[in-house]
Amino acid sequence: MTSRILRSSFIAAVVIAAMPLAADVPGRVHPVKPLALVTISGVVRDSVTGAPIAVAVVHSGSAFYDRNNGTKADGAYTLTVPSGRPVLITAEQFSYEPQTKTPIATAGMTLDFSLTPRATATVRLTNGVTHVLGLSSSSFAYAIPFSGYARFDNANFCKTDGSAFAPSKNDISKIIGPPTSVNFAPCCASGAVLSANVEMKSGEKMQVYFTDSCGDSEVDFIGRERSTGVYQYMNFKDIAEIDFQ
Repeated sequence: MTSRILRSSFIAAVVIAAMPLAADVPGRVHPVKPLALVTISGVVRDSVTGAPIAVAVVHSGSAFYDRNNGTKADGAYTLTVPSGRPVLITAEQFSYEPQTKTPIATAGMTLDFSLTPRATATVRLTNGVTHVLGLSSSSFAYAIPFSGYARFDNANFCKTDGSAFAPSKNDISKIIGPPTSVNFAPCCASGAVLSANVEMKSGEKMQVYFTDSCGDSEVDFIGRERSTGVYQYMNFKDIAEIDFQ
């Protein structure tokens, strides 16, 4: 009898020893220690000029700290991230190439960014005002009543021989205006059309007619100001020159 009791106790001890710890029993809630968070700060700058970049967004992973409130005119930002481990932090702005760094964040850390500028479209108006637009945000456009704007990355031109010409904004070097309103039936049989000179990046130069202006319709150039992020809507009649860089 005693031998049987001892054998049963031994088996029970082996079974208990083989069981996982109580904390690992399926269905049991495991308390998770929250990650400590710290706030870091810095300035986002232009890698060429060193000037601070406004309306840049700095974020960790896909968690934007505030997409509607990017850096102000001084390029400064603050961001709250987990501490004590590497974290991906990206700075980006629509007219610059994004930059990502992987620091181990600590409280009060300063992390600056230097972004490489993308192509721009510099628009000089007849009144002397100049707007530097992000080329990626820029487009040729015309207004559709009650619907907004029809926007295109390609110009809708007509050549002096009456043939259509639709170059990409990326292939144009300059549009030299201000355009003049003329009558030219091969490109517009229903009235006046705007005409200007174009220089292509290939070196080719030519006179063109704005097909969408046929009948004296308004044609525009739209783009987002690099320094402020504000969209500019400009009538081609008010544009002295656009320099695509």
